[in-house]
Amino acid sequence: MSTIDAENALDNHATARLDGDLQDATEDSLSSRTLTPLLEWARHQGEAAAQSGLPVQTAIEQVMQAASALEGPLAGLEGAVNLAATLAGAAADGYISARESASQGASNSAHLRSRLAELTALHRINSAANSSLKLADMLRETAQAVVAVTQTDVCTIFLYDPEWDQLVLAATSGPNQEAVGKIHLRLGEGITGWAAMVGKPLAVTDAWDDTRFKYIPALQEDRTVSMLAVPVVLFTKEKLVGVITAHTFDAREFTDNETKFLETVAGEMAITIENARLYEQTDSQLRQKVAELSTLQGVSAHIAATLNLSEVLTLIAYQAAHLVHADAAAIYELHPDAGILELVTQYDLQDPNHSIHQGKSGSHAVVTVDESDIAQAIVRGIPVPLPAGADEELGLPFAQDGYRSMFCVPLVAPRAIMGGICLYNREEKTFSEDQVRLLDAFAHEAAIALENSRLYDAALRGLKTKSAMLQEMNHRVRNNLQTVAGLLSMQLRRMKPEGEAAKAVRESIARIQSMAAVHDLMTSGDVESTSVYELARKVAEAEVATFNKPDFDLSINIEPDEAERIRIGSHEATLLALLLNELISNAILHGFEGLDKGKITVRAWLDPGNSSKESRSSLSHNQPPMIRIEVADDGVGLPPDFDPNKHGNLGLNIVRTLVESDLRGEFTIEPGKHGGTIANVAFRPARG
Repeated sequence: MSTIDAENALDNHATARLDGDLQDATEDSLSSRTLTPLLEWARHQGEAAAQSGLPVQTAIEQVMQAASALEGPLAGLEGAVNLAATLAGAAADGYISARESASQGASNSAHLRSRLAELTALHRINSAANSSLKLADMLRETAQAVVAVTQTDVCTIFLYDPEWDQLVLAATSGPNQEAVGKIHLRLGEGITGWAAMVGKPLAVTDAWDDTRFKYIPALQEDRTVSMLAVPVVLFTKEKLVGVITAHTFDAREFTDNETKFLETVAGEMAITIENARLYEQTDSQLRQKVAELSTLQGVSAHIAATLNLSEVLTLIAYQAAHLVHADAAAIYELHPDAGILELVTQYDLQDPNHSIHQGKSGSHAVVTVDESDIAQAIVRGIPVPLPAGADEELGLPFAQDGYRSMFCVPLVAPRAIMGGICLYNREEKTFSEDQVRLLDAFAHEAAIALENSRLYDAALRGLKTKSAMLQEMNHRVRNNLQTVAGLLSMQLRRMKPEGEAAKAVRESIARIQSMAAVHDLMTSGDVESTSVYELARKVAEAEVATFNKPDFDLSINIEPDEAERIRIGSHEATLLALLLNELISNAILHGFEGLDKGKITVRAWLDPGNSSKESRSSLSHNQPPMIRIEVADDGVGLPPDFDPNKHGNLGLNIVRTLVESDLRGEFTIEPGKHGGTIANVAFRPARG
């Protein structure tokens, strides 16, 4: 790399302002792709500090600051991974060399080198702690730094687990990294456990000869001879955090300075470990909170999407138990008017026969509110813990099944307390404040879902009652209409067959039978709607039976393609029956004069377009599609000068009135393209 390239690398990176010598050394390192120029600059800084009588920390801080600014531009150079420690070591060497040349004693130089190494190691440990909040990374870096400074062979770090009251291997500089997390020591067990128990450093020259020594094969301690164990204590809380232990393969008397150094490291570690644990705990709590809220949202959506009461109850019991990792759940329904509490669902996660879609019904368990501790807790309206054997004498579930704790959460809906959820655990368990709030929020959502499902069930029961009543009404109306038609038929037999009176009575009978056909359809099927096809078929059958002559070959074809899919309400069905009756009877009576056979075709379809009136008035916005019905015959057709407004009979006048006044639609009658007559009815069905 050229000097120009090196300058560009520096200019293009956000670095601190560099002095001239450092700028030159940096450019030379970038050009040569080695750290040698920068190491020479760092040694010079150490020498200058020594010659000026400045403390060594000044030189180290200066090169550390420079290293921080140069980490980016020098990231690709070999050896630049630990740039700060490397430059600090070079500055320390320069400082010592300058002091030695100034005739400092050899012993002082050795001591100074040792102190500088310790400072470098502490900086290395602090850098590891500050650069990463991952506890494992910091501990591993600390173990390696201790080995480098103390010239020992292995360093192990154990952390104290207060929940299990034991030490757990958290880091080692040795080759067997797989042992981390798998080795456990009790307090007082081994030299490491002994130092943790007494809370003081423990140095042993011959570990194998010490009765407190415990051989741990996984740590490959066959070669261990001397050990120095220092407890890691957070003195602000007098709290044991762990133990740091240095091992040597040769016999060694550990000096006071080495012990003090490890104590200093332990002090730094205690604060760092506590901060890392707090971070991990906070991070874990945050992840748990996000998971709980996500679960709550999913549960609420799942429950709200289900309206079947039994399914809702089972879902609530299942999800409540899973939400806080309870072993069992029971749901009770409160009947305040009757003063009773009823078990409606129970869910035992230990039962392999249970699934999310089933829960044991508990409707047989009913207790009075006054005698039940669970009922009293529910009535209070706040989540509370209860003894696991609450209401044991009343025979409620789980009270005698070995559960050791219970928590009761009321189901409070906006209008009333619906009941409660009781959560059971095999072990003693105390819910945290966050868990209680989570359960309370879940119970509120569950209570609303439960109330909605009850309203849905009530609506279904009301609909069934209404349907049964409407079917009964339709049945009675149909019978009455048939009776009237029968009476008119009796009267018809007393009249002259070809007289005007007989004709009028036959038409009246046909109209009555058409209305009866509607009620017959409503009685046998859906009381709220019927298809156009079924209605037309019923009317056509009645018309053929009433008007067709024995010597006339008449066929009526009702095209089912779309007519079967078009459904209309009961009111429109009655009107349409009368319309079809008039149009078909008119075709039979007047359309085939002088012919010996004929055909009538009925066709219906949906037309999304507007009628001519709607096109003019622009009233079709977001309206349902038009229903169009065509009744066509292949008879003699209309007279040449036929005007339905002038020449229409009573039947056509009835049709026009029903279509325009009652259905608010349109009616036309015109000659067919190939003969015969075509009558068209168009109307838009009412919404709902």
